[in-house]
Amino acid sequence: MSNKRALGKGLSAIISTSPTPVSEIENIVADDKNRVIEIDLDDIIPNPDQPRTVFDESEIEGLAESIRSVGLIQPIIVRQESGRYIIVAGERRYRACKLNGMKKIKAIVIEADEEQNFTVALIENIQREDLNPIEEARAYRLLINRFKLRQQDVAKKVGKDRTTITNSLRLLNLPEEVQQGIIDKNITQGHAKVLLSIEDNERLLKLYKEVVDKGISVRALEKMVIETREIEESGKEAKKQLKNPQIKKMEEELIAKLGTKVEIKHSGNKGRIEISYYSLDDFERIIEKIK
Repeated sequence: MSNKRALGKGLSAIISTSPTPVSEIENIVADDKNRVIEIDLDDIIPNPDQPRTVFDESEIEGLAESIRSVGLIQPIIVRQESGRYIIVAGERRYRACKLNGMKKIKAIVIEADEEQNFTVALIENIQREDLNPIEEARAYRLLINRFKLRQQDVAKKVGKDRTTITNSLRLLNLPEEVQQGIIDKNITQGHAKVLLSIEDNERLLKLYKEVVDKGISVRALEKMVIETREIEESGKEAKKQLKNPQIKKMEEELIAKLGTKVEIKHSGNKGRIEISYYSLDDFERIIEKIK
């Protein structure tokens, strides 16, 4: 292991409520050339919380070729933990150097707690547009869950508005198959936004497969969803109008007796009665009336 020393001020002095671009962070800490040291690649661990889970091998190979030609221009940023170094920013450069068979890499050692470390990794990937939409959403969720942050806190850390964070997190409500489709670029975020308006998962998946198989555009998908919804609504209205007068009369009597919404769903010789309540007190009141 090389003779190393922890250098520089902590990230708290660099990251505030609005993020500094990672390239600027790197320039700030690299201003003093004495802060750049060489570390054995074997002593470095990739960030276990790296938001990016998919690395384009062709990009890494291209970067490796560039490093072979002109050397590593920008050192990576690491933090020290238990005698080893965890990457804060620069994992692609690290991977490219490993691909080149290098033994050492230029690095800057800074102090960073777990949240700051993860936040810098997230900001770096977002600013460089390295994350796919699902990776980005999962990273936001991890920040919220692990560090007990609110959406507005995350928004400040990554320099985005809260609505953007909310919309990103909504993607994680989609079925896993659809999320994977976004990762694989089978559908766009525009498609995903439309699919999120569909409550029934079975219908959602059916439309998703249709989009993938037929290459349906976002606008065409919107039209399909609206038309289907209109058909469903008109069908429901028609059913209401066709309800047996005797069943309808029973509904009205139960509504008057119980003082709440009541719906009788009758088919053939069987059916069910749905009685709505809006609080536990309301529930107990209705039970008393039924007794």
